[in-house]
Amino acid sequence: MSQPSSKRQVGLSFFHVSDAGWSLLSSIVTVVTFVGAVGGIFWAVFEYRESQETERTKYTLTLIETWEMQGYRQAYSELRKFYTAFIETVPPADRRTAETSGHARDNLLQSFNRRIAQEPARQEQVREVVYFFNRLGLCVSASLCSKETTAVFFNDTVQSFLDAYGPYIESSKETLPGRGTTLVDLSRELNPAGRD
Repeated sequence: MSQPSSKRQVGLSFFHVSDAGWSLLSSIVTVVTFVGAVGGIFWAVFEYRESQETERTKYTLTLIETWEMQGYRQAYSELRKFYTAFIETVPPADRRTAETSGHARDNLLQSFNRRIAQEPARQEQVREVVYFFNRLGLCVSASLCSKETTAVFFNDTVQSFLDAYGPYIESSKETLPGRGTTLVDLSRELNPAGRD
């Protein structure tokens, strides 16, 4: 008869896996769990940012609707027509000079400012448009509105408005909403490199 082996097994063997095997498996599970947790955190941050951007875009679209439906766009369009009509009264030679000479352009815009000062209805339209753009600028600077959506929809409008009405806004800033500074800040925010 054979006698039981006097050798004692060292370590635990479960499912025929040694201690070293279980230790390796435990390390792998720990690493996978850690990587999964870190990945989950990154995914949660990504989803949070995406939902925030979606909310900013929704609010921006609400302001776009306000622009279109509550008279701001109409006021801007009338101001644009007013500026175009003024430019058409300027002799062609003076217009060409104003395109190449900053001094001549300044003189032209000063003449335009005097024209605005004679028309209270235009002054009120400028005030309305400045008010809207100040509201939009505050929304962008507070990260409540999407800067990208705002730039796509309003950058050219803001820049052309400032090109034509900037000198008037500057000379009348004490009487305008936000003193026109938020509008200038919005312009810089939407077009940091300057207008091309």
